[in-house]
Amino acid sequence: MRATVVVVGSGMAGAHLAYSLALKGIDVLMLEAGPRRSRAENLLTFYDNPVKGPQSPYPSVASAPHPEDQTYDDFYVQAGGDRFIGAYLRLFGGTSWHWTGFADRLRPVDFRMKSTYALAEDWPIDYDLLVPYYEEAEKRWGVSGDPDFVWGAPRKTGYQMKPIPMSYMDLQVEKALAKLGLTAGPFSHARNSEIFDNRPACCGNNTCVPICPIGAKYDASVHAEKAEKAGARVITDALVTFVELKDNKVSRLKVRRPDGETFWVEGSVFALCCHAIENPRLLLNSAQEGAADGVGNSSGNVGRYLLTQANQDCWGLTPEPVFPYRGPQQTGGLIEMRDGPFRSQQAAIGTSFMNSGWSGNSDATALAKTLIAQGIFGQELSRRINDTVSRHLRLNSSAEVLPDRDNRIELADVRDTAGIPKPKITFRMDDYTKSGLKAGLDINRRIFEAMGATDVKSNDPYLSNAIIGGTTRMGYDPRASVVDRDLISHDHRNLYILGSSAHVTTPVNAPSLTIAALAIRAANHMAGSLMDQSEGTTP
Repeated sequence: MRATVVVVGSGMAGAHLAYSLALKGIDVLMLEAGPRRSRAENLLTFYDNPVKGPQSPYPSVASAPHPEDQTYDDFYVQAGGDRFIGAYLRLFGGTSWHWTGFADRLRPVDFRMKSTYALAEDWPIDYDLLVPYYEEAEKRWGVSGDPDFVWGAPRKTGYQMKPIPMSYMDLQVEKALAKLGLTAGPFSHARNSEIFDNRPACCGNNTCVPICPIGAKYDASVHAEKAEKAGARVITDALVTFVELKDNKVSRLKVRRPDGETFWVEGSVFALCCHAIENPRLLLNSAQEGAADGVGNSSGNVGRYLLTQANQDCWGLTPEPVFPYRGPQQTGGLIEMRDGPFRSQQAAIGTSFMNSGWSGNSDATALAKTLIAQGIFGQELSRRINDTVSRHLRLNSSAEVLPDRDNRIELADVRDTAGIPKPKITFRMDDYTKSGLKAGLDINRRIFEAMGATDVKSNDPYLSNAIIGGTTRMGYDPRASVVDRDLISHDHRNLYILGSSAHVTTPVNAPSLTIAALAIRAANHMAGSLMDQSEGTTP
């Protein structure tokens, strides 16, 4: 099998790359390790699954396994430090099936952490370079937002749709913030506030993570399908297990089907778009003559600088109902602590007011069991559940984590059900992050106090399962990075590596829009290089 461009992965990066190239008439083949499942199939799995975590609608398959709720330690080999629980999917449309739906650009300063705050590293690109690609990605998604709240990222154009309204709960929190001299704002969403692109408006199901039941929230299956309609060929259940080199370029990929059949795919240009665990895992598993430490790894940095965010929750009971469990799971958040001179000393904090109530700590089912054990039944049970649940309030703070070369993924000595070495993870949360979370928790406790809340509790800081990045990071110096500013491997010039694995930092503004924007930019660069080659010129 052969294509001009072979794309591995059909998530946010792969879908936008394949769609952009197909629109240009370029021959594209997209390989997806997992199956293609309809929204209806995923919903039925979610309803039937007693576990309601982020992975619950999406069963792992033996031929291309991914982490599952409550069994992360069966998937990852934990090698020390803090427990890593990064969640991702192998599925047509990728991990965006269960993302929150935040449509944030990174802030200009997020690309310049070292220059601005003498920490971490600067990206080899800047905000201004990405603006036109951000705009294109937003047009494709359809973004609902309030132009008065851009979350630190200046805009030349407005949002595609009116904002998703802040919830009643948000407004009650906002009253408490006013007493403390703090402010709140509505988030921008890749979630329809009106019919857009033949997808309905959000109707507030409150299950955005793990699945939007009606498709109001954007996910990359939208553009994976658009790529297919534009002419890209798509093969699902096609696990790429090996990247073969010839004359220091990628020549072909080895692909395994669920029944064990294997075949090879040749191409002119190859793009790995498999998220931040599978990208380095595939490269490391492709060690061969001339690449003894794995493909693209002459620097020894493939798998290193693993990034995530860290979270901390604070929850309590408000004196009057705030009516959570309505609308998207997050519609508003604290504006302060997301950027400022303090970032030279402690992590930026993104605090969200969780419309999902105490989910993850105590929900209506757990409460019902507790009340029944106390001998409460019937109408009184119903009344007590309604009264208590309507007063559930949770604030979640997410903190950035500094890049550290020792935080990494390696290949373990044990293999998964597909016969590939499991990912071995070493990760330690830094004091910079812990200091930021402590500051966030102090503010959150003051908010609960201002609201007169009782039974206020918090958990210990924990690593996010929503954000993974940094394992094939971009940079100018081939000795300290894996790809250049155009996402091309320093070692193999016909290999692009896309997605959050190329990101240098993971600030509190969500990474998904940046993934899409960089994929669109890479498609333009790739198309230009292919044209130069066909004309016999040097790109």
